[in-house]
Amino acid sequence: MKRTVKKTLKFLSTACCAAALLSCSADAPVRSAQYATQGLFSAVLSDDGATSLVGSIQHGGSYWINSVNDRRYNWNHAQGEYSPLTAVDIDPSGQYAVTGSERTLVLWNTVTGKSDGFWTTPGDIQTIKLTQNGDSALIGLNDQTARFFNSKQGGIKQTLRTGATVRAVDVTPDGAVGITGDDLSNVILWDLQTGDKKYTWPLSNRIASVALSADGKYAFGAAQLGDAKIWSTSTGRELTVIDTGALKYRKATISQAVFSKDNRSLLIGEVNSRVSLVQVSTGAVQKEWDIYTTKTRPSGASVLALAFGSGLRYYAIGSNGYLSVLQ
Repeated sequence: MKRTVKKTLKFLSTACCAAALLSCSADAPVRSAQYATQGLFSAVLSDDGATSLVGSIQHGGSYWINSVNDRRYNWNHAQGEYSPLTAVDIDPSGQYAVTGSERTLVLWNTVTGKSDGFWTTPGDIQTIKLTQNGDSALIGLNDQTARFFNSKQGGIKQTLRTGATVRAVDVTPDGAVGITGDDLSNVILWDLQTGDKKYTWPLSNRIASVALSADGKYAFGAAQLGDAKIWSTSTGRELTVIDTGALKYRKATISQAVFSKDNRSLLIGEVNSRVSLVQVSTGAVQKEWDIYTTKTRPSGASVLALAFGSGLRYYAIGSNGYLSVLQ
């Protein structure tokens, strides 16, 4: 009996050491830069990681060129004040950006830095995604809807009724398909031309993040402290389960996700500073990093934005206001 206990303890000790080694195996950024001093409400990276748009807690909105860490534009919704930007996005072409604050929405030209439209929304803005050239925006609101909006001319194209606050959205560049994640734990795929639901995928908790591949073939959704999955948008079939389990009764929350251009990989970011490169077909983790965090409290950071760069370079922005370049 005693020998068995000793062997069990030795096995557990070895397993714990192995787990500790695995948890420390994540790489550090090859470069980092501070884009805000007191942290961020929101952040987004362009599809190629070349530019950033952040909504700072203290300094409103700012647009950055990442290669030289140049703060190119300061964007706010009212002159002479800093707007609390709760949602931001850069369109797939990189020529337009959008900022959302409570019930106001502004479309910006990233070439001139000028505003191309100022609009109001029927509910408080939770999240925004732009289509190609900034023509349309899918907006998640707290009025139990998402609105597909003409961001250049104004007007609502479709009202998508979910029955709960919509906290996560994504849309294909052509505006054909959209995806929402809501507080009823549902990930919903929408036909944005008709406003009809294509598929509803329930998860284990309210939805923390969603993503669509650029060609619209794959959908991703993750629940807060819960499960995360990839589905086929053509059949609705579940393809891959992403292992978010850190502890038996607690799982990591995936706060951001983005598909690679070839749909082979998914870059995911968690609320605990971890970024992982995951194989779409199997869910296997190919590489892991921890974004830059300071030693002062609060020391952690949630991943707010992700992008695939050129080659084997990746970009992430944390809620602490730092850009991390990963390799």
